[in-house]
Amino acid sequence: MHGQACRWSSAAAAGNAVRRAAALALAGVALAAAPACSFLEAAGEVTIGAEQKIPRVSTQIKWPSVDKVLGNALTTATGGAKAPAGLPGTLNAATLAHVQGLMTIDGECHRVVSIPQVDSKAKDSVLENLRFELTNCGDPTRCVERCNGFVGMKMEARIDFQMLDAAKVKKLKEFLSDQTSTAAILQIRAQFSQLDFFEEVLGAPAGQTKSIAPLFADSQMGLSSLAGDDDTVVVEQRYLPLISPKTPQRFELDPHSVFTERLKWSVLKASDAVWIQIFQKLWIPQKNLYGITLGGGGVNIELQPEFVINALEVVKGVL
Repeated sequence: MHGQACRWSSAAAAGNAVRRAAALALAGVALAAAPACSFLEAAGEVTIGAEQKIPRVSTQIKWPSVDKVLGNALTTATGGAKAPAGLPGTLNAATLAHVQGLMTIDGECHRVVSIPQVDSKAKDSVLENLRFELTNCGDPTRCVERCNGFVGMKMEARIDFQMLDAAKVKKLKEFLSDQTSTAAILQIRAQFSQLDFFEEVLGAPAGQTKSIAPLFADSQMGLSSLAGDDDTVVVEQRYLPLISPKTPQRFELDPHSVFTERLKWSVLKASDAVWIQIFQKLWIPQKNLYGITLGGGGVNIELQPEFVINALEVVKGVL
């Protein structure tokens, strides 16, 4: 250290020095010219989030309607010989129990629907390529390897999501140098103020919805790379009742997961938008299938991304 030991100031002065030095370091101001002791005094954790103008994510992901999931199967079955008992005459009123009945009659284990252009009310997010899968777990002789003893219906939705656009990447890069290593990003977190699985109320005024999360036996909301080969669960079913605008909940991405490490690299090396995949996995028990329709259903998501940075590691990258 240029032949001298660092002289540490009082706790209050040191705290101010840390904050000043961290702010300068993360802004990339004259890092190479600063004395070595300043680098050490800058060591500490700095959270980059709402205060640093990293925009929050506010979006709505709509599930495909029954006619998109089953094609013309439901239409041709209405009034036909193969129609399950109690099948409604309109597609929007068909419940998961009716869908399951048609799939069972047709001998289907599961059905996958891909929708490139997504019906969404995204405020500041871009969503593409919805992949929606229904698995019929009502017949114990079918879908054995997919259902693993569960009885009911399984739903899985995956969608490509632009986590950071070019402007957000630029904003984040104000706090990171091009030489920063992944070790500098200690945590990637999401503070959820809304995670609401809903469906529209039939016969009610347009836009009136109800929560359907209490009807799930289990659920998972998580993230992966676009390839979908590194799923990491972020929010589990037991946390859903705790999330609200008045009681936001913060969740850390698994620091040991393959996805988290890949995301760190994506953020550090990005020169344009950063894309990831959001997935939802839902288990609806047999007794609750009549309580859920696909028409007008989906999930509302409101979250604030946060990056916890080790200031010293950022500084090391430019030494």
